[in-house]
Amino acid sequence: MKIVFLDVTTPAMRKVLTENLPTGFDLVFADVDTEDKAVAAVADADFIFVWASHVPTRVVEAARKAKLIQKAGEGTDRIDVATAARLGIPVAKTSGSNSASVAELATLLMLATLRHLPMAHNSTVSGRWLKFDLRPGSYELRGKQVGIVGLGKIGKIVCRHVQGFEASVVYSDAFRLPEAEEARLNVQYMPLDDLLRSSDVVTLHVPLLPSTRGLIGRREIGLMKPTAILVNTCRGAVVDEEALVDALRSRRIRGAGIDVFAKEPPDPNHPFFSLDNVVVTPHYGGGTEDAELEGVRHAYANIVRVSRGEPLDPADLAPVPGVA
Repeated sequence: MKIVFLDVTTPAMRKVLTENLPTGFDLVFADVDTEDKAVAAVADADFIFVWASHVPTRVVEAARKAKLIQKAGEGTDRIDVATAARLGIPVAKTSGSNSASVAELATLLMLATLRHLPMAHNSTVSGRWLKFDLRPGSYELRGKQVGIVGLGKIGKIVCRHVQGFEASVVYSDAFRLPEAEEARLNVQYMPLDDLLRSSDVVTLHVPLLPSTRGLIGRREIGLMKPTAILVNTCRGAVVDEEALVDALRSRRIRGAGIDVFAKEPPDPNHPFFSLDNVVVTPHYGGGTEDAELEGVRHAYANIVRVSRGEPLDPADLAPVPGVA
């Protein structure tokens, strides 16, 4: 059976994909960089495997032989899941495979923003010794309230991390946890507005859905404390970037840690890059070798299951828009 990997690959990615390929499958690296090339590449694919590539309507409709579209990682917003469902092609993710990696970066961005880590590093290597200069405006995570928006797999790991730093945790989610689960996790539920008003750190861990696009806009940022920081490692479109830039420029909030952008890659003159109260990374939250290997193995396991006619774990199935 033929697996077509749509993303443009690096040597390291090719190595991990090839070394872990299950017996009985052929792997084709399409390395497509246009929609037309993707349409041609999937025409005879039994399985489509993607990491970050878009799989729009035309590509899905061209994949008439496909038994599965498999995404490495969690987010399936770049795949036309609705069209795939209409054609009877399941779309799967590798649920949980990069949760620890994303959670670690979210926690790192909190600490880096609170302690001005980029400025501390850059000034030191350039010969400036700011031992005392950087103390004003540097803060600990200890004793702060961390507001987690989206207490799923990643959010729960972040919860454990920050509690290790002696921070308290509140959360907002479309689905509130049972009281017993809240007690076990030592978290308190709050409506989003209350979380924004009271938290010292707000960290976002929601999927990109119609209901979460623009979730944190000008009004929501205006509710945050002037001393608060915002961390986004989920999707850029969850936040109104223009409103966030304005708030950071005017010091309406203290700072932000950003791994994801509305447009990726961002323009070289993106306003974030000229601000000294933002820490930015290139959407690599789930991009550790550990998470990559786990994601590949998980994805191949799903492909093998489907090839055998076995059901997938429901947690791995992408939700179909408009279907409860």
